[in-house]
Amino acid sequence: MRSIFEENDVICAEVRGFQHDGLHLQARSQKYGKLKRGQLLTVPPYLVKRRKQHFHNLVDYGIDLILGCNGFIWVGEHVVPADDMVEDQTEQQTMKSDVTLTSLEEQEQVSTPLEIRQYICRTANAIRVLSTLGFIVTVEVIMEIVDLSCSMNVDIHEMLGSEFCVLVAEKEVERRTLTKKKR
Repeated sequence: MRSIFEENDVICAEVRGFQHDGLHLQARSQKYGKLKRGQLLTVPPYLVKRRKQHFHNLVDYGIDLILGCNGFIWVGEHVVPADDMVEDQTEQQTMKSDVTLTSLEEQEQVSTPLEIRQYICRTANAIRVLSTLGFIVTVEVIMEIVDLSCSMNVDIHEMLGSEFCVLVAEKEVERRTLTKKKR
């Protein structure tokens, strides 16, 4: 893995086992790999419920969302997987290193559009508001909060203010009341 990633890279991988000198990680595809152009948030783990799917592509916003059961949440620009599998083979990698290096450098130079960066920040702030209020973090609730902030023309930095937190709490009360009435 050291030939693929550097120290202090933020990656998404599955822990396959523990060894005396570290962990055995598995990145099944490019979908699981180096995370860049986004924000890593931490919330209390009890706010993220175990679900069948933890990787989400919010097509409307052009972002990816990873809800980790350990409380780590990644919000970043949508990345299209390049390969089915990346293997750690030094001989093959050295032959392809020049070609891969230039394509990686080209990808690094591409900047994230302003609109997508704003959606990343809005989504991250929506998660921060949910965490502050102690509400369960789900994709549906996150999208509702982002849509609410957009529809009310709330600036990104104002989403963390007390007025918006009260508004989100009131919306959650409404949602729970409607859910109970349907039962």
